[in-house]
Amino acid sequence: MQVVESVSIVPTAAVLGAEVRGVDLGNLDDETFRRIDEALSRYGMVFFRKQDITVDQQIAFARRFGDAAPNVNQQACLPGYPEVLVVSNVKENGRLIGVSDAGITWHTDQSAYPRPPRCSVLYAKEVPVADDGTVLGDTIFSSAAAAYDALAADIKARLEGKRASHDYMGRLLAREKSVGLTRTIPADHAAKMPPVWHPVFRTHPVTGRKSIYVTEGECTAIEGIPEDEALALIAQLHQLAVEPRFHYRHRWQRGDVIVWDNCTCQHLAVRDYGEDQRRLMYRVSVDGAVPF
Repeated sequence: MQVVESVSIVPTAAVLGAEVRGVDLGNLDDETFRRIDEALSRYGMVFFRKQDITVDQQIAFARRFGDAAPNVNQQACLPGYPEVLVVSNVKENGRLIGVSDAGITWHTDQSAYPRPPRCSVLYAKEVPVADDGTVLGDTIFSSAAAAYDALAADIKARLEGKRASHDYMGRLLAREKSVGLTRTIPADHAAKMPPVWHPVFRTHPVTGRKSIYVTEGECTAIEGIPEDEALALIAQLHQLAVEPRFHYRHRWQRGDVIVWDNCTCQHLAVRDYGEDQRRLMYRVSVDGAVPF
């Protein structure tokens, strides 16, 4: 297949992120994908406007980055597509068709897994709109790599090589405390997710760049450091990682596709819309390696 010459990669004005223009994700040649893959590692997240792709095409695109495993929350997946998590506030027959509260606290996807996803691919089918036409439900991305670069040298030296505990249930409790929303988790689901240990500073497998890889609330300990002191350090690192100077704020349009690197950035879904303002997105996560 011939490479389309009009493809361009345009960095945002922020410390992370780039728009890829001139691409049809349903008809993607190998050289263009190579450029996209390279841009993802370089910029931490990439986005595409005006896409019109099927579910199968979204999965096929995601699988070019790696394997797309079934999501652990099968109740919120698209029927017939165990890899596709439905992120939506839409109800049918009085029940939500997916997860309505995904991403409403700062986080990196599934960090409490032994092998967190390399990246996530999110496709906007519907976006919430205010009465005046303003699009709501932005997503904010923050560069944990830029935050690491800004970290004081003495803290880097002290925590280099240490690991933090990532607790899936701790994350749910932190979310409940932060935004007052609860989600019932089946006992067998929770049993499958014991705490795991990952480096406090994670190294990107392609660029070698280091990032802060802790989240306040979800991370509950740092090996070799007393609990109170460890929790204070986790809070300090997390607050630095999500400072506004490291942000890119994405204003969604219907048909947008975003791919973000779960090693180098954290993100937050802004929940500023009501139940009557429909939001419908499909997310596919790509398997990753054990963090190092």
